[in-house]
Amino acid sequence: MNTKTYEPGAGLGKTTQTLRDFGERQNSLNQKLAEQNQALQMRCEVLAEHLGAALERISALEAALAALQKEQELNIRRFHRCAADLDKAEAEIDRLRLTSKLNTNAIERMTRGGEDEA
Repeated sequence: MNTKTYEPGAGLGKTTQTLRDFGERQNSLNQKLAEQNQALQMRCEVLAEHLGAALERISALEAALAALQKEQELNIRRFHRCAADLDKAEAEIDRLRLTSKLNTNAIERMTRGGEDEA
């Protein structure tokens, strides 16, 4: 990039020197601005690379999250099935307890009934 916008030329008296000083300062400023611009462009490129890597990581995390959500839904369905089976088992246990108690009471009555006759 050409940063020299001033080229010395012929002029009259002090005007030539003033113009030269101004031009040299302008050239120096242009050079500094060009260097800063180049540094900023390099920084932008580095940041673009970082952004690309971050977007890839985000994409991978989103895919992992989707897989975890599917697994969670499956686990919830499994839990509901287990809970339903547990409810059935508890009902069956309660029924067996009641049957056992009724049978025990019936046996005791029969046993007492036989004792009463003797």
